[in-house]
Amino acid sequence: MNDIVLSDVGNDFPFFQGHQRIYLDSSSTSLTPTPVIEAITHYYREAASNVGRSNHKYAQLSSRLYTLSRNKMACFLSGSADEIIFTANCTDSINLVANTLSLGKNDHVVVSPLEHHSNLLPWLFRSRVTVARLDHKGCIDLDHLDSLLATDPAKLVAVCHASNVTGNVQPVTQVCAIARARGALSLVDAAQTVGHIPVNVKQIGCDFLALSGHKMFGPSGIGVLYVRRDLQASMKCYRYGGGMVNKVGIDDISFQSGPERFEAGTPNIEGAIGLGAAVDYINSVGIQGMYDHDQNLESYFLSQIQTVQNIKIAFPLGPLHLPIFPIVPTGSVDIGFVSRILSDRYNIALSSGFQCNQPLYRSHGINGALRVSMHIYNTREDINTLVAALSDLKDLLA
Repeated sequence: MNDIVLSDVGNDFPFFQGHQRIYLDSSSTSLTPTPVIEAITHYYREAASNVGRSNHKYAQLSSRLYTLSRNKMACFLSGSADEIIFTANCTDSINLVANTLSLGKNDHVVVSPLEHHSNLLPWLFRSRVTVARLDHKGCIDLDHLDSLLATDPAKLVAVCHASNVTGNVQPVTQVCAIARARGALSLVDAAQTVGHIPVNVKQIGCDFLALSGHKMFGPSGIGVLYVRRDLQASMKCYRYGGGMVNKVGIDDISFQSGPERFEAGTPNIEGAIGLGAAVDYINSVGIQGMYDHDQNLESYFLSQIQTVQNIKIAFPLGPLHLPIFPIVPTGSVDIGFVSRILSDRYNIALSSGFQCNQPLYRSHGINGALRVSMHIYNTREDINTLVAALSDLKDLLA
């Protein structure tokens, strides 16, 4: 799909209405389209009630909308509704696994160097962590991973589907197959890939998959944890409260089965409904068209960024890549200062810093980067404006 056709979706995003804004920070959070905002507003206007607690018609409407969103998310990931747990975000999803697996200090968890702090810190504080190597293309070295697991069996392998720093999509299907063959469970952090490429838990073969709504056109404060059905009974509860129990007595407590057992308290109802609307929006645009648009932008960006002096892309690009590019000045200028100039002078928003992966940057001797991350509302003209701005600043970047 060409750039001109898909760029029309920019009209779906109120952020751009009446403004000349260039938003290149979608890896941090994607923008929210009108249908998602309208779905949340509809909930507040027409239902505005708790779920699973009452029989009046407004509560029943809330419960139906909430359940419908769980079903939509299950279909979107090619899982089942009873495998979808609503959480606060991807970080919360990963922490849920870390707590419910009852990890001990001697339990071995393998990660990659690409992991967001959210897929590193929960394991560091609960277990013994080993880091698998990357190959020369910036992807997980599968032979090294297999060797690690053969030498030192692990309880879990936890890796990202795509790096939020390099943009490289990882061979997670092979990673999960290796983990399974070596007797380890697998967790995939799909925060960066949902909304860019198809994410199918059955094809990937993972035991757990985590994501955040705010990176796939949904609202903040809502996430999803896919948990393979047959694992749920062995996972302990770690939050307790309303909605997760069937029967409560001082000496006699029985818990709900399925996702509700892990969703104590009033959930983020409007967030879940908004997430369901985000799934509808992605389906309406079409994931293949979104991927084609990404690839179009990526090719154009790479052709144009080469014309800018005194910057370079910080890491190698893998064979399958999302439109995420960490660029670093050749000089010693403060990248936060450059980011603010781009924002204030050119109305260009992008990330500056470590993007929550200090180990990756520091292992390469890089003190953070300017990260350009694009989505379906970006155009070639956005890239032209960025390239022109960086060219204006070439002396500062040296």
